Amino acid sequence: MNIICFGDSITEAAEVAPTDRWPTVLQSQLDEWKSDGFKVHNLGIGGHTSAQGFDRLDEDLLPVLPGLVLIQFGFNDANVRDWAVVPRVGIDEFKKNLCEFHRIIIACQGRSVFIINHTIGAVPGEQGNGQSYKDNVEPYNIAIGQIAEELQTSCIDLPSMMTQRQVDLGTFLTEDQIHLSADGNRVYADMVFDDLVIALRI
Repeated sequence: MNIICFGDSITEAAEVAPTDRWPTVLQSQLDEWKSDGFKVHNLGIGGHTSAQGFDRLDEDLLPVLPGLVLIQFGFNDANVRDWAVVPRVGIDEFKKNLCEFHRIIIACQGRSVFIINHTIGAVPGEQGNGQSYKDNVEPYNIAIGQIAEELQTSCIDLPSMMTQRQVDLGTFLTEDQIHLSADGNRVYADMVFDDLVIALRI
């Protein structure tokens, strides 16, 4: 089975060595669980919004379907540039993109799994709309859960799992309070693996 990690810089994980990136760690965990049963594809590109993800469906995602697609977007969609007052991708367009990802994946005999983005730290300063980055991201995380419920598809709620596991943000995140450290990537992979194996019963 193809396990397709489709997202932004959190999925790409370019801040750490290739062996430490959570899709790579996930591959190792799946291999240990069921040897030769899964192929993990890292289709993360740093800085991408869901709209940019939509634009690369034909060259990136469609060639590796069918499979189980872990959809991880929102951080860049919610970002409000210093010179702007609106996010890069509005919440309504973001929801529309998630729904279309799901529709296309199902049409290609795949399975979609939405990821509610991990808890971040206190990113310094205000964005162009006068809000903190963390406050701007929160509605997008809420929207991911809502869309998953409306579509009756699976959703990995990372903030809830992090609370249950008492994850230390100090070791989980890099200095920018958003991206994952090497340790954070391992914890991220653990949470995804546990949800896939136990909750989704792949």
